Amino acid sequence: MELKSILWYAVLCSITGAYFIALAGVRAAKAHDVSHHSRRMIIACTVVGIWLVAYVMKQVLFGREQFGGTTEQYWTIYMPVFATHMILAVTTIGLGSYNLYMGLHRLRYGSVGAMAAGMTTHRRLGHLLIWTFSGTIATAYLVYMMIFVWYRN
Repeated sequence: MELKSILWYAVLCSITGAYFIALAGVRAAKAHDVSHHSRRMIIACTVVGIWLVAYVMKQVLFGREQFGGTTEQYWTIYMPVFATHMILAVTTIGLGSYNLYMGLHRLRYGSVGAMAAGMTTHRRLGHLLIWTFSGTIATAYLVYMMIFVWYRN
């Protein structure tokens, strides 16, 4: 297997792993288990950070992948999905960074749990964040399938 394929699999597996770790963190938050929620979310953010480095490294080493379909398919199918994916990904990274900061800041200065006063913003953003992360994962797999399976070069 060539290095480019290995990096693509690493990118997809790591972001999917981070997603499942984040879901476990959401479950811990719903159970009001603050310590497990905190630990799982920090791990998920760390994995996303590693993923970001791996993805940027793949882009620098190999460049962007080429869509193999027709020009019409490119503009009517691929680009809307890709644009949606990019918007969701940027939103997820921004919301995730801010929410991680809020969670760590509140935890450090005495507030524990989303039920504590002042944590409602963290909780609301967390609800939005899990939806944007879900959309990012779904569209990432769609983009991957379009480039490497359905419309190969």
